Amino acid sequence: MPAGPRLVITVSVILIVVVLLIVVIATTKLQTNQPNTQVIVNLLNGQQYFGAPHVYQGDNGGTPTSQWPVYYGPNNASQYWGTTSKNQPVLELVPAQYNSAGAMFWTETYSGGSVTITMVSTFSEGFSPPADGLDIYLFLKPTMWSVSPKYNYSISYMSDYILLARTNPSLPPVGGDVILPQSSTSYLIIQWDPWWQFGYTASGATGQWNVWIVSNPSGNNAGFGPSPSPNLGGRYAGWDGIGTGAFKPNPGDLINITVTYDPSTNTLTGIATDLNTGQSASFTLNLGNYYTPPGSGSYVFGIAGSTGGASYANWALLYVATTQ
Repeated sequence: MPAGPRLVITVSVILIVVVLLIVVIATTKLQTNQPNTQVIVNLLNGQQYFGAPHVYQGDNGGTPTSQWPVYYGPNNASQYWGTTSKNQPVLELVPAQYNSAGAMFWTETYSGGSVTITMVSTFSEGFSPPADGLDIYLFLKPTMWSVSPKYNYSISYMSDYILLARTNPSLPPVGGDVILPQSSTSYLIIQWDPWWQFGYTASGATGQWNVWIVSNPSGNNAGFGPSPSPNLGGRYAGWDGIGTGAFKPNPGDLINITVTYDPSTNTLTGIATDLNTGQSASFTLNLGNYYTPPGSGSYVFGIAGSTGGASYANWALLYVATTQ
């Protein structure tokens, strides 16, 4: 074979190999940079997807209940929406009544980096402004319960409604009934509460977010921190009414909530957006020396809905996912 064609063939082969290598490297890099997202629940657009084992827990004024959370599928979703023309499935976390809460918990393998919880919620009935919003739980280490069928609706927890009856507890001024599970280590609860700025306000409260460091190693002696509150002081606990922006959603509005924890800066960020109106409320909080970033390992995460003594709504879940 003449030298010319052999050279052309050799060069062509080399070019093909180089192109393949570039594609492989680019694909590998893309896959490496892709976040690890786990969809826990997806009921949007009529879907009925539950992607992780989970347990529920309801609370009725400090008393455990198995009546909620409750799932409404397409065949009975009208019971939630109050109209037969709407069959969008929902996981109702808590009913529209005073001083109640409902939570869902699942297990996460945490890699040690940033973690984001994304959820889409709604409500079909309640006061205006509704209360007391939606809660996200991060980094629980339970030793008296676990995410298994045995503990469905029977986890070890304490309600802050019970704490109200105790002498001089340090409590948040706004937050409603909150389920405080047992955990061997302190954990985070991040709450978006639309009662802030419309139903109640205070000096030092600029937004609609609450962040609490919760301790409850024994299961029956929970406490909120930091105490006193870094932004409100006094006998209050936690960061209360922080952030910027405020809105009160209408029944049927879809509310997108995204919360991210970055251990490299020990910082929480969050934004709640009414997808129907575009209004939003956000916050950024450095936890400083109040909270030590957790190491990698297995943790329990969760979401919940809360109602209070002055207002309520039947908060429901349509979607939740975690991204690491």
